[in-house]
Amino acid sequence: MKKFERMLLACDMDGTLLDSQRKVSVKNQQAIQYFTEQGGLFSLATGRAPGAAQPYFDELSINAPYSLLNGALIFDKQHNILSCAGMPEKTKELINAAVSKFPEIGCEIFDSENIYIRQMSEVTETHLKTLNLSYQPIMQDELTDTSSWCKINLTGTPKILGLVRAFLQPYADEFCMASSMPMFLEITEKSVHKGAALQKIAAYCGIPNNRIYAIGDSFNDEMMLRMAYKGFAPQNADQGILEIADIVVRNHDCDAVAAAIEWLDNMETRPGRTK
Repeated sequence: MKKFERMLLACDMDGTLLDSQRKVSVKNQQAIQYFTEQGGLFSLATGRAPGAAQPYFDELSINAPYSLLNGALIFDKQHNILSCAGMPEKTKELINAAVSKFPEIGCEIFDSENIYIRQMSEVTETHLKTLNLSYQPIMQDELTDTSSWCKINLTGTPKILGLVRAFLQPYADEFCMASSMPMFLEITEKSVHKGAALQKIAAYCGIPNNRIYAIGDSFNDEMMLRMAYKGFAPQNADQGILEIADIVVRNHDCDAVAAAIEWLDNMETRPGRTK
């Protein structure tokens, strides 16, 4: 039996797998390859849209289903869609309320293939340019079937988004609101998050609970880390994530994912270890 047989590692991208230059280090690549060669299943769990994640696939040994858009989209290892969560009809009401009250924020709408911009902000403009993402402007009366949507992302300064989150509290029973960075407020249907996606992927692959691991740095990773048997966080993680993580490893500029795999490697070789 290989060392990491029937073990699943779900990995966030920005602030975790990717360094400050948005690159995957050679050490992380080598560690992931070693993990998969030894029988481990490596999965991504990111808030990124397909077009923003795809450029990294050739560098990674992804050999398991993975989730994008905070768990709203799940793909198999051949990059075919396994599930698309959709959003409730009330999402249109939430969007209209938010952009009417806060005309300075941006509003990005994601489905499985497209990005629509309901309202542009400086943060959204920078986001789209940095990741080289194409988009379509859209007006409120052009918003149609929300069942094909996966996530909306409200953008602005951290101060403004704090006010937006408070304003949207009446919707908290129907929507999950999380942030992968201070200038984003990412909204999915209430039951949709990285933790739920990880549960689905583990069940699909037949992975027992005590062989499920995850690593992430931001509050959109919280449910995933809580769901995992052991959750890792890099030293650069948000304070709240550092507090709930089971193991803190090196920061994302010092090969955080390689450090997590090193920890798993050491765990698997301890005397008396049973599988």
